[in-house]
This record gives sequence, C-alpha cells and structure tokens, in this order.
Amino acid sequence: MLFDYIGIHGWDDIEPLILAAVVSDHSVLFIGDIGSNKTEGSKVIAKALLGDNINFRNYEVPTLNFDDLIGFVNPKNLADGVLEFVASPLSIWNADAALFDEINRANPFIQSKLHELIRTRSLMGLPTQLKMVFSAVNPPERYQSGYMDMALASRFICVQVPNITAMKETHIDQIISGNGYRPTPFDLKTMIQKARRCQFSKEEINRVHQMCKKIITELSGQEIIFNARQLKMMTKMIKAGLALKHASGMERFSEPDTITNYISSVIPEINGVVRSNANKGMVQGTIRSIVSGFTLGDPVTIAADIKELCEVNITDSLAWVSAMKQMADQEEDSDTLKQAIKKIKYLTRKEVVITV
Repeated sequence: MLFDYIGIHGWDDIEPLILAAVVSDHSVLFIGDIGSNKTEGSKVIAKALLGDNINFRNYEVPTLNFDDLIGFVNPKNLADGVLEFVASPLSIWNADAALFDEINRANPFIQSKLHELIRTRSLMGLPTQLKMVFSAVNPPERYQSGYMDMALASRFICVQVPNITAMKETHIDQIISGNGYRPTPFDLKTMIQKARRCQFSKEEINRVHQMCKKIITELSGQEIIFNARQLKMMTKMIKAGLALKHASGMERFSEPDTITNYISSVIPEINGVVRSNANKGMVQGTIRSIVSGFTLGDPVTIAADIKELCEVNITDSLAWVSAMKQMADQEEDSDTLKQAIKKIKYLTRKEVVITV
C-alpha cells in the first residue's frame, strides 16, 4: 500500500479515506487508542505530501492558550488601526500543517476559535498558510474523555485508526523491526496534484449528487442529522475518490466499500465521537446497499425521479414499489403522480407488482 512507502504500516483500510480528505481539502479527525500513531502519522503524511522542510505544529488542546495560537499583538500597527500579530515559535501563522491533539477536551473559548481554523484555515478572519489540519481523539466510550460538540465534529472527516491487534502480522513485523521504510517508487505528492486537477463529466457529477441525495433520504429515519455542509463534504469526498482512481490507476479508490467509508466519514453519529443512539451497522448497511446499486447500475436505485422509475424494466418488484412509495411521498406535481398511478395500475393488471 502507498503509506507503506512513507513508513506508515497497517493503515491500508483508511489510506484512501485520508488521501481523499487531502484532495478535497478537508480536515481529518483521527479516532484511535492511545499509542496508535495518530500524532506521528499526521506528521509523516504532511511531510510526504508537502515536503520535509515544512513547519508542523503539534498542539495539546487541553493546555492550549489562545496566545499560543496567535502570538502577540503588534502594538505599533494596532495604534494605526491595523491588527497584526508577531509570530512566536508556537503560533499558527507560519505553520504549513498542524495537529490538534485531544480536541474533544478543548475549553469552550479555544473550541470556538478552532471552529474557524478547521473550516477556513483562518483565525479571527486573518488567513494562515495552513494546508493541512489534523485532529486526534481517543474513543470517548473507552477512555471517558468526553464527547465532542456536534458543530465541531461535523467539520471533520472521521478516520478510525486501527489498533495494532487488528493489523496483519506483516504490518506488526514492520512496526517492530523499524525497517519498513522503503524509497518510494510512487510519487504521492504528484498523485494528489493530478487528482486535484481531475475534471468530471456532467453525467458523473449528476450520478454522485443523485447518490448522495438518495442516501440522505434513506437515512432520514435513522437518528442522523445532516446539514448542507455535510452534504457538500460527502459529494466532495466521493469525487476525490474518483479523482484518485484516475490519477493513480488504482480501482481501490472507487470500490463500493471505499465509497461507503467516504460517506460514513462525514457522519459523526456513527463514529463514536458524539452522543448518539444511531445504529451504526444499520446506517452503514443502508449506505453500502445504495452505493452497490449505483456501482452496478441498478435502474431502480439510480432512478432520479418518478418519471425515470416509471420507465424501469422491473426485475425486483419489492424494490420498485419501495422506491416508488418514497418518491411519491416527496412528489408535489399532480401530473407526475397521475403518471405513477397509471403505471402502478398497469403493472398490477400484468401481475408484475402487487400493491397492498
């Protein structure tokens, strides 16, 4: 796997997720046990993609003061009505990448400032030169470290870092020996740049948007709260995965399980970082089913509206009726509904579908 070449082992399953987050310019939240390489992994990835000489900041959020981030106000310029900060060795202004460790333990004041950094890479309206932002937490349910605020958690791509006990023996051997690093025959930095330049056809974009809308609709009864930002994050992650596939020639970036992970990563309720009663297995199963339908080109799954659904050659009557009911519940155009009723009556007479 690609991360093996930069000295990170055992992250095979989350590698596409992290790289898609980088391509789509999203902040990453690493969720994992103590000692699971979250801090060092962030630094290694940042250096591999931005260069060995970057300024990388590692902030321990529970003890973080605002002055640590901003440095000191320049009194001379302030007297002239210009807000400017004198950077210190710890301040954020000249950092290329940063990790905010234990961000779930931030005090309310610091947390409000981190919202802006994570979302816009700016602070108090002033731009920084941050190109990558990572955060890390230990699973709250295991470490009793406190759940995150939903407003903050929903700004991240959630990545579940594997425990060493879940890794393959070869990965464990590489970690123990410390000699797993190999000169890379694959230029990760160039691959990311190529993926960011990738252009999509109108048909591809519509397909991704249609899939995301269907997922949100299907999950509406699963105690999942979506907002517009998460919808945009979801579509950008899927597009980033498709771009990585084109840039690398590797199918793994667009496989159904990988796309399912992209989508799951923007839902904090199933990543254990916010309090929630959502059924993770059921939510991921629903996502996987929809993704598979789109991947296989299932006409019932990918039908954009009732008109398209009425033209489908039905092979699974139960799925067709379920999709029709869901679309009919949201359709407001009476002519379209009349067309659907006409189609159902015709199919009922043909005994293709039986409605109850």
